[in-house]
Amino acid sequence: MIKIVPLPQEIKQISDRTFNYSESDIVKVQDDSIKSEGYKLLINEDGVTSVASTEKGHFYALVTFRQLVKSGALPHIEIIDEPRFSYRGYMLDTCRHFFTVDEIKKQIDAISHLKLNVFHWHLTEDQGWRIQIDKYPLLTEVGSKRKQTRGDNTPVEGFYTKEEIKDVVAYAKSKHIDVMPEIDIPGHFSAAIAAYPLLSCDGKGCEVKEAFGIFEDVCCAGKETSYQFLFDVLDEVFELFPFEYIHLGGDEALRIKWINCPDCQKVIKDNGLKNEDELQAHFMSRIAAHCEKAGKKVINWNDGMTGENTRKSIVVHYWTQTKKNKAAAVRHVAGGSQGLISPFFNYYLDYPYGMTPLSKTYNYDYQKDGFIEENIIGLESPLWTEYVKTIDRAEYMTYPRLIAVAEKAWNTGSTYKNFIKRINPILSILKKLDINYAPLKDCNPRGVQRLKSLYAFAKNYKHPSSKESINRTMQNKRMLEEKYEKKD
Repeated sequence: MIKIVPLPQEIKQISDRTFNYSESDIVKVQDDSIKSEGYKLLINEDGVTSVASTEKGHFYALVTFRQLVKSGALPHIEIIDEPRFSYRGYMLDTCRHFFTVDEIKKQIDAISHLKLNVFHWHLTEDQGWRIQIDKYPLLTEVGSKRKQTRGDNTPVEGFYTKEEIKDVVAYAKSKHIDVMPEIDIPGHFSAAIAAYPLLSCDGKGCEVKEAFGIFEDVCCAGKETSYQFLFDVLDEVFELFPFEYIHLGGDEALRIKWINCPDCQKVIKDNGLKNEDELQAHFMSRIAAHCEKAGKKVINWNDGMTGENTRKSIVVHYWTQTKKNKAAAVRHVAGGSQGLISPFFNYYLDYPYGMTPLSKTYNYDYQKDGFIEENIIGLESPLWTEYVKTIDRAEYMTYPRLIAVAEKAWNTGSTYKNFIKRINPILSILKKLDINYAPLKDCNPRGVQRLKSLYAFAKNYKHPSSKESINRTMQNKRMLEEKYEKKD
């Protein structure tokens, strides 16, 4: 059996002969008829030939060759291959817990062996602002620091300088990976408001959050100072990240302060908006227009795209599968806009294997959720780090589930059983990189082991911050309902 992950599009077994070659024996051949990320790999008595139109294609041929070498003697084969999707991503949240440049580069090394081509870097949050912005130095002087985390009395701080970011971007590029920043707006904005209180609706400051959840400290959608601030920040971000996409969050934005803000309510009235959903769409459309002038395509999480006036050019990032938000994502894609797939119950890596076993990740089919493939740009698996403090834990949660997502992003895949039979060579490569991946025996827990996994996870959530977050969300829902019941 040929053991390669992701599964190539076509493998031709020429004979039962085997050969022994090394990377230095690979001969590159240019063929401009092959797509930019595609390649052909031929192994025969004359040696090893990599045929591609770009260096990226040759790199993927090399990645495949390395797995074949790990399997033993090289088979007499021809592989014809190209990816299913142009966007194949992994997201790492470095805000809730901070990771060093070297730790990030290690993950870039790992995902390059999975033929992933986007590293989504989550850089701003309620719990910390992690990117240097020269025009607004308080974002890192104040916003990158919190006094403790959930009562542990341990200060957390850290941010990435512009030189460090350039270093990471260049390093990723050497592995044929693009880096996409995420500047989360208008919610998850407490660290920015802690630094610059005028960004809030009431002009009052707050502290960088020490707990996790959803907070009412959102960017004011009615003040011109908010827009100018974001334009300035994004202009500096654009200089650091050449990738065509930028992520602007949009998720979990409570409207409690918007409802009582005269500036926000004036924007609703002046622009004939129906509600706060449409206010968020209006807010994001203005920011997206600025990004598009700089040649950037904006991505938003789907729960921030429920307004009927949502900008068609924004890529919807499908994560939450609740009825209203799922319907918004499906409607957006069906209308001809693009979508990116990261379902919470299947692709989120911060949940235990007892909740999201490897088989569940592998077997997910986004078409069953109502999406049409021609408007989907790709798949991505995110790791949020509220309860992931170390890079070892991050790796344990990420791999091998990310391998499953990488396979489905490259190919439609095969059966789960077939996938497991092919996985050992790539695990061997990850082991050589000192990646702390979860053993396969941990990845599909049953019975007592599953209950232990879920119990350990539940213990993390036995904290007032979770209840406070739920209460705020319900308060937001009630206030919106009361406002529009009175209006009707």
